[in-house]
Order: sequence, then structure tokens, then C-alpha cells
Amino acid sequence: MADQNKTAAEGNFYSELLSPSELFAARSRSHKIPVRGQKDFFPNESEQQRQRLQQSLDEHWSLLSEERVERLGNLVKTVWLPEEQVVELQSPAGKFWQTMGFSANSKQCLHPEEALYLMECGNLQVFYRDLPLSIQDGYERFLSSKTITLQQYQVFGHLKRLGYVVNRFDPSSVASSYERQLNLPQSQDRAGKKLKRKRSPTSTSRRHHKPMPLARRTEFGAGAGGGPMFTPGRDTSQNTSPVPRWDFRSIPFPDLGSREGKPRELASPDPSLLPGALAVGCCNIEPWLRRLNLRKEKLSSGKGRRERDRMGWDVNKDKEVRRCRNWTEYLELQARRRRGRPSNRPAHLWEREVTPLHDPRQHTSTEELLDKISVVKSSHLLDGASRLKGSDEWRICFDVYQPDTVADFKKSNPGKPYSRMCVCSFDGPVPDLQLIKLLAFQSGDVPVVYAVVDHGDISFYTFKDFQLPTDVHH
Repeated sequence: MADQNKTAAEGNFYSELLSPSELFAARSRSHKIPVRGQKDFFPNESEQQRQRLQQSLDEHWSLLSEERVERLGNLVKTVWLPEEQVVELQSPAGKFWQTMGFSANSKQCLHPEEALYLMECGNLQVFYRDLPLSIQDGYERFLSSKTITLQQYQVFGHLKRLGYVVNRFDPSSVASSYERQLNLPQSQDRAGKKLKRKRSPTSTSRRHHKPMPLARRTEFGAGAGGGPMFTPGRDTSQNTSPVPRWDFRSIPFPDLGSREGKPRELASPDPSLLPGALAVGCCNIEPWLRRLNLRKEKLSSGKGRRERDRMGWDVNKDKEVRRCRNWTEYLELQARRRRGRPSNRPAHLWEREVTPLHDPRQHTSTEELLDKISVVKSSHLLDGASRLKGSDEWRICFDVYQPDTVADFKKSNPGKPYSRMCVCSFDGPVPDLQLIKLLAFQSGDVPVVYAVVDHGDISFYTFKDFQLPTDVHH
């Protein structure tokens, strides 16, 4: 009985081996899909068209039904783990490991879409319960609602065949607007591990630095006018630190840009404003004034008239303004002038809750005036996007990198993607403005591309900001 089973197993093994003629025929046949134009599918109810369509269908079916022939030494052995929804490598990986796969618990793994793509390329052999899986089994087991859908895999395979590097989208890898503004480094790698930041050399010294007592803030002395420089917001007898509020009425500001009576030096600051025993003398500003351009600008008659009309008056020629020592005195002067100025505006227009959009006494350009009376205001795509709620139906699926970055691509530091991909169906609804704003906000400063799948045909769309042309620029 054992000899019969051994003989049957050997017969099945040798039946899988190809003869030299069969191997040569498998290597020499074409693997290209027949291409037909769109005119071949326009219905004209003719017998000739029916024969062409049937011939095209037979060619596609024969190509799909052909058995793939690969050398066992070129296939990477893997195992499908349905509980973890990953494919674990059992033999050394090939060149695909540079841009695909990840390491977890000292094991090399592949995502289901990566394993299925490598199976179609003839680089992988997947086993499940000690039995090899066919490509059809891979489609049935790897593609599901828990992993990725068929349409998402079609977009993934299409981009991979074009040479792009495609990875799954990780929302935690997108830097916030604050991090992008400060140009902070990425806090996590592709596997989700937090990156350690190097400790600055000054951090140790800061740790042992003795802070300055908060009570010394109340000892800062008086200003130039003899009064206190600030009034504490709370009682200093309490344990809480006082909130300093500077009194700017006692702090004069020098006018270094005046054309008359230029000072040669600045007086030393009040010692009570300086920390510790720091002493600061007078500051000689004469070398700096020699480099300052104080020459009067020569304007043409028309430009000078427009500048005077825009400013209304020259502040340097106003004697009352020049006598003001700080901003408080200047604002009080302006308030006195407004109270003493007779009002020529109609009371029924300007003394009610609703007033005109523009005050005729205010000098403004034509562009600003048109912007005030415009009904539709210009907006940015990300305006108000941070307050929107997420959507389960629409989400970003992949990060896409250009083909010319494959040689220098690193999975530990992939860098900024070329675009991010959102997959949707041609038969489904069109994304509204709320969804477009939400996905653009989730993607950060990387453009979002919408891949629309129509029964295998993939079209790519994107939405970008643009500015309408304006007729007036002054």
C-alpha cells in the first residue's frame, strides 16, 4: 500500500515537470494582452463585428487560462497568516524588498496587495496549510474588506507596473501645520515606531540651572517718568507669581529716522530694568546713522501728488505730533482732534447700526474698494477643513512616489510622497466639496489624486486651488 502511494506521488511530481519542447514553447509564446481600439466595440449589428469581438474574447480567455511556468529557485517561499492578514517570508527576499514589505517581531512580512502583485509577477510562492496557493486563491483570500478591495488593488497594480513606489497611507506620518511651519522632523518611521531625537548639549545645563526667583520681578524700579514700570495683576504677598503689565506711558521712544535734531547717542537704560548686576552704558549710534539712508526721496509730480493724497499729511511736519513722547500721547492727540472736528456726514447713514461699506474720507485703492463690494469672497481649499468630521466611505489609500526615486528609496525614511491616492468607483457618487476639503486637510501639503475605476479602466483626477484674474491692480 505504501509503495502504491509513493508511486502515485512520484507520478504527480513528474507530471508537473515539462519536457524540453513544452518548456521551449512556454518560454517563446507572447504574454502581451491583445489590444483593440474603441471602434471595434461600437455596435453595428454586423456579422463581421461579432466575429471580431468573439476572437478578442477568445484571445483574452486563452491568455488567462495559460499556466505560468517559473523556476522554483527564483520563487520566494512565503506563508499566508490569515489571523494577522500578512504574508510572512520563509526564504530570503529579492530585489522587491527595497520598496515593498516591512519587518515586525524580527520577521519579514508583506501586505496582501504586495504579495498578490508579486505572485502575478512570478516572484512569490505563497503557502497556506502546507499547500501552494494559485493566483485565483490569492484574489479570494487576500482581497477583502479587512485588507483592500479589488478596485484598490487594481490601482495598486497599475501604478506598480508603471514603475511607481506605492505604500499604504499612514495618517500618523502626516505632519501637522504647526510641524510643517517649524520644519520639524518626522516623529515615526514606516513601521510606526517613534524616532528618538538627539538631546541637545544645553539640555543638561538647563536641568541644573537655578531659576530666578519670581519675587524679584516686583523689585524692578521706576521708569523714566518716576512711576512704576508695571502694575502687578495680583497681590505679591501670595505664593502665585504676579502678572506684569507694563505702563508704556512712562517709556519714551527715540526717533532715529528724523531728519532734524538727530541724536548722537542713546541714554543708558534704567538699572532696575536690567537683570542682576549687568551694567549698560550709553550707546553711540553715530556710525549706524552714517549708514542709514536719510536722503529725501525724489518723486515725480504725479506720483508725489498721489502719495500726498494717500497719506493726507506729512507726520514729520506736524509740530504737535513731534512733541508726543510715546504712543499714548499720540493717540490722545488724535482723539482730541476727532472730537473737535465738525462732522459733515449724514446722521441717517453713519449713526445707525448699518453703515455704508466704505467711508469716503478713507483713502483706498480701486482694488480694495472692489474687494469690499464683492459678493463672493475668495477662499482657500483648506478653509474650515479642520472642523470637518471624517468619512468611512472616502479615505486616502496609498502614498505614491515617482519612479526616479526607486534607486535612493528608503523604507525607514521614504520622504515626502509625490501624491496620495484615493480610490473610488465610477458608478459611485462624486465627492462633494466637504470631502475634498477633508481629504486635502488629511493629506497635508501633498496633493490628493482620485483614481476612478470603471470596470478595470482607471482615470486619475485632482483638484487644485486657482486664482481668478483681476482687472485692477493699484
